[in-house]
Amino acid sequence: MSPKLRCLVVGIPHAVFPEGIRTDEATVVAFATLREQTVLPAGLELVVAPLFCDEFDALELIELLGTAGFRGVLRIAAPKLPNRQIVLRELRSHAVRQGITLELVEPS
Repeated sequence: MSPKLRCLVVGIPHAVFPEGIRTDEATVVAFATLREQTVLPAGLELVVAPLFCDEFDALELIELLGTAGFRGVLRIAAPKLPNRQIVLRELRSHAVRQGITLELVEPS
């Protein structure tokens, strides 16, 4: 991974990078690839991922990022949820223990 990488998109193959992130500052990776990384780039600010998919779920990603030393923002894309606040509270409780700031957004 590039040392100038600011944004990492995990598990969303055809993702559009967030506004303000240039294409040379972002990349899309599979969860399996991320699992093989022991160190993440120092400038990594944002990780974007789905709430769940075939490969992983958000809780697994939180644990993996925390172990790798990530201390930025994890933006989780989730469909409309009947109890959004409950899901957000659960995810944040895990993220906070890892030093990660968590956002829950609906994909556009």
